Amino acid sequence: MRVMRASFVAGALSAFGLLTLSPTRADASLVLALDLPTMVTRADRVAVVDVVSVKSDWDARHEQILSTVDLMVVESWKGGDAPASHLTVVQPGGTVGDLTQTVHGITRFVPGERAVVFLAGRAERASVVGMAQGKRLVRRDTASGKLFVHAPDKAGATFIRTTPASATAPVFEMHARPLDDLRADVRNLVAKPPTTTPSPTKPSQAPGSLPGTKNGTPTGGAR
Repeated sequence: MRVMRASFVAGALSAFGLLTLSPTRADASLVLALDLPTMVTRADRVAVVDVVSVKSDWDARHEQILSTVDLMVVESWKGGDAPASHLTVVQPGGTVGDLTQTVHGITRFVPGERAVVFLAGRAERASVVGMAQGKRLVRRDTASGKLFVHAPDKAGATFIRTTPASATAPVFEMHARPLDDLRADVRNLVAKPPTTTPSPTKPSQAPGSLPGTKNGTPTGGAR
């Protein structure tokens, strides 16, 4: 099997349809680490989903492989998608015949797995927010029987911050956390009203004065 790898900065993801993946080996992508509030803000949909199928094919110009992922909604935290409705994710990379294109930083979907996803765009052609950060596997803990959300797979990427931080601190939470806790956090963020920037206040004018004149300054007539 031939493998083609590509690497690019996270900001290019929104324009992945314009990328051409060349058959050259590349180092890991640099991906901007996003906190949960930013992930929720950028996502049009946040949901627990089951992966139904993954199909890969060449694009119309036969320049890159695209994977189409069929997701079935289990529960929606943002976006209002009904249970059992379907969402479609289209992203670069995949396998066609004996050729595989791998894009570092792009998460993989496997039929049969359950995950929390953060998606942007239309339901019929969505993209994953934050690249690999936007998909987090859900697994049941055998000891407690509770569902836990696991840390995102880095997918061969290097995650970076835009603000200073301890060199030993992970760029995002690496421990599994209860599904109930993440659900509550996301729904609280969705319900939180957006912050607005106050408009600058205009200087007050004395009653009877005209705009553009100073108080006590004659506006016409005899001097």
